[in-house]
Amino acid sequence: MPSSSESIGCNRFRLPSCSVAVAACSLVPALFGQALPQDTVDRLKAGIGNRIETATILGGDYSAVGGTYAFRGGNRSDLSVGKLGGGGELGLHPLGQTGMTWAPVLQGNIGVGSAENHFENTALAGNALKYDTVALEFGGGVSFHLTDHFSIAPTISGIYGHMESSFEANNPAGNLVKLLATGTLVDWAVDTWTVVPAIKLKYNWNWQRTIFELSSYYNYFHTESFNSSSVLVNVNGDSHTWENRLDVDVPTGLHLFGRELHTGGFFSRTELFGGISDGLSEDHFYTLNSRFVMDFLGELWKVRWLGLGASYFWGDNFSGWSMGVDLRLQF
Repeated sequence: MPSSSESIGCNRFRLPSCSVAVAACSLVPALFGQALPQDTVDRLKAGIGNRIETATILGGDYSAVGGTYAFRGGNRSDLSVGKLGGGGELGLHPLGQTGMTWAPVLQGNIGVGSAENHFENTALAGNALKYDTVALEFGGGVSFHLTDHFSIAPTISGIYGHMESSFEANNPAGNLVKLLATGTLVDWAVDTWTVVPAIKLKYNWNWQRTIFELSSYYNYFHTESFNSSSVLVNVNGDSHTWENRLDVDVPTGLHLFGRELHTGGFFSRTELFGGISDGLSEDHFYTLNSRFVMDFLGELWKVRWLGLGASYFWGDNFSGWSMGVDLRLQF
């Protein structure tokens, strides 16, 4: 009975205006009075929104998708993130005399990103609010193989996130923001922690040598800040993602350097709830992936295959794509 890991890859992506739970309130009028227009304050707060929570999930969670996204709303925002991470099962062990097996699971990720929020059709037009993020994740769990085809894997992970904001002033309105809001609504830094309990169900079957795999993957994210340079920026939010996926692996019978070539890919729908849904202005999106890889099983450490993969993403308010290395391990 095969035991496979999740894909590992390096991704670069740009994302929509995302958000973060911010406790900002009664202090704003006291700090800015009438000098900074309330509309400008509201725009800056909306630019922060659920951004920290969402960016931590997208950059820090190894299962989050990567790519290049296009999104336009009241403001335009782009997020570019480089990621390296993955997870896998570490060998199978019998589960007593039940005929079932189990395996420990490890997963981890590191993501580094930058975002830029462009203000449009407002008094802040021509200025930009920028964010830099780094996030680290590590966790694990156990996978129970109840039959030769069906498994269930509960896991728990932790994510550390650090985000810094900087405001780029390019006109008098921007200069006023820079003067009055530095260290509060702009030009701040915040550290966060996130706990991520999750559960994944998989069912696979073969048709000749082609492998089909159905999976359902639910993640819950609770994020809080523990260190902030701004009295107005504090995070305490909850997000949920639920991905349902059909994956197909097709051996081609063709060989290169003595290794067989495979093709395939997956189609999935991901439901979004809580902060990440508010941050992306979406309650779901679709992913269509294709890959062309070389089979290295039994030849190169624990590598099952290595090649190229590409994905296209779309929802009601954004679309995008990604391309990069497709690497999967099998222990």
